[in-house]
Amino acid sequence: MKFHELRILTDENISPKIVVFLRNHGLDVLDTKEQGWHGKSDDELLEIAYQGKRWVLTHDADFGTLAIHEGKPYFGIIFLRVRNLQSNNVIRVCNQLLHNNVDFLPNPTKMTGKSD
Repeated sequence: MKFHELRILTDENISPKIVVFLRNHGLDVLDTKEQGWHGKSDDELLEIAYQGKRWVLTHDADFGTLAIHEGKPYFGIIFLRVRNLQSNNVIRVCNQLLHNNVDFLPNPTKMTGKSD
């Protein structure tokens, strides 16, 4: 499965500009903020994503801790580790994911970054 085929749940730390960018590129995105899920725990969001077969897109390493160290069920996690979290930098990374020939398989945790 390629990045553009993924069903995504965006964590509340993901900018609305990123949500718009992803949707404009055909991704099925469920946004935490749009759903009014402010303050839901990472554990709850991970469960919602798992039940909906969605990948969590986040800047928060806590999702990896829940999945890997605590053994919580998850469908997939994309941890965007970007030094500068300005929207244009995150969009650049997402654009690279869209155009690289990377396979995404359920249950892995992907870390990506490198933009300033």
